[in-house]
Amino acid sequence: MNCFTINMENRMRIAKTAAGLLAMLALSAPALFGSGFENTGMGITAKGMGGAFRAVANDWTAAYYNPAGYAFILDNQLGFNLGLVHYRNEYTPEYLATDGYGNEDSWGILNDQTLYNFHEILNKPTLGFAVRLPFWGETVFGLSAYQPFDYNVSWNLYNPYGTGVDFSAYNDSLSMFIPGKQIGNNLDVVAFQLSAGREFKEGKLALGIGLQLLRADLEFHDLSFRTNPRGTPLNDRPRDQIPEFTVNDGYGWGFGLRAGALWKATEKLNLAISAYLPFDITVSGTTEFTYIMPKNDYLYRRTGIDQTDQMFVAGGAIEFESDFETKLKLPSSVALGLAYQVNDKLTVAMDAEYTLWSYYEGLEFIYTDQQGLPSHVDQITHERVYPESEFFSQNLSRPVEWKNAGKVMLGALYDVNQTLTLLGGFSMDQSPSRECTEITPQFLDTGTKKSISFGGIVHINQWNLGMVTAYTSYPDIAISGLTDTNKDNIIDNFPGAYKASTYETVMSIGYRF
Repeated sequence: MNCFTINMENRMRIAKTAAGLLAMLALSAPALFGSGFENTGMGITAKGMGGAFRAVANDWTAAYYNPAGYAFILDNQLGFNLGLVHYRNEYTPEYLATDGYGNEDSWGILNDQTLYNFHEILNKPTLGFAVRLPFWGETVFGLSAYQPFDYNVSWNLYNPYGTGVDFSAYNDSLSMFIPGKQIGNNLDVVAFQLSAGREFKEGKLALGIGLQLLRADLEFHDLSFRTNPRGTPLNDRPRDQIPEFTVNDGYGWGFGLRAGALWKATEKLNLAISAYLPFDITVSGTTEFTYIMPKNDYLYRRTGIDQTDQMFVAGGAIEFESDFETKLKLPSSVALGLAYQVNDKLTVAMDAEYTLWSYYEGLEFIYTDQQGLPSHVDQITHERVYPESEFFSQNLSRPVEWKNAGKVMLGALYDVNQTLTLLGGFSMDQSPSRECTEITPQFLDTGTKKSISFGGIVHINQWNLGMVTAYTSYPDIAISGLTDTNKDNIIDNFPGAYKASTYETVMSIGYRF
């Protein structure tokens, strides 16, 4: 047995082991991932350089930035990263409606109080490998699992007893029906990507491609105020709006495509271009509904009201389930990058990315096969004779009108010696919701974000151990007025004052073979 055969057996054995680890990661992905909808990237070097990595692309994480970089990787690589993310968001609601007499009502939203998202440390692992195989012109292949999109944030905004307003006229015992988590969005899109990079002009030009299987998991908690469909006096204030809580929990599969080119223009200058095209994903699952109904004993005992009228003054909660389906329209993007080797120790880089966020239109939930409705509610819903039929079966949505957005990234890499590499980076990311009033706590993006990152990598023989920390600041924003974007008679925004910041630490371990 010659050395070539032994080397190939070692490569294939390690590749099979890495593929097995990726399969395990795939099975556990829905429970593992969590971060922000606008992905901040992956990889210790790329994160440390603020994302300016497309023209560097010298490790297995090039799968995300520019798969063409695989062609110039000389050794085989296996790596694992763990990102720890913490969102520090604030919201001071100004959720007010005014009637014809100038009276204001918040319907139970905690106005003029500073509220915070549920504070937790979210984890974002990524895993992958790259291996050079002696066929197809020494093409370098890789397999990786990472998140191109994700977000995870939860809030409690509704508590009539905390508003200082007497809500007993609506329902004097509604506290027992208020959910523990009222507003939330846990959206994870995980990519399992097969990448390949090959030189088309030796030492100068390489092209790369990445084929993705996408898994989207969505747990979306929402609160909508629904107009009471009954006539006066049953729908008189404060019974004019009925809180509807929903929990939509489902998943779906889709496909995506990454491609890129890397040109070594000179010995010191690299130029790069890359593009990403994810296809729409249909997410389906189950929705839990909770309607907290008005309570008025006098009207309930009133002579002449029918069974439907009684349902809207009896109090309690109407709870049931249904199936749902929604289409997740993910945005495409294109990016340019350059990297310049100043000397043997210092490399600087700059990337610019443009994302077509206007393609994303929010989430619309289509409901079917309702189950568990009280018999009378079930009858009027299916007969669709009364306005209550639409009240309990109407599809819900969180529409947005976002704009395309750009991002600029600057980074530096400094090899102190053979043992230590230092990293630093800065980025500015334009907000897609910069001209919108449909700001909600579930997709919080207040304006142009600024990020700074720094860290280092320790090299020990064939091992690389790294850590990077990053901080992202958001501008403060104040939104006023209630907005019904899609004219479905349901308010689509949560006005008030917002503040946000994000802290992230990434740790990595890599092995070269």
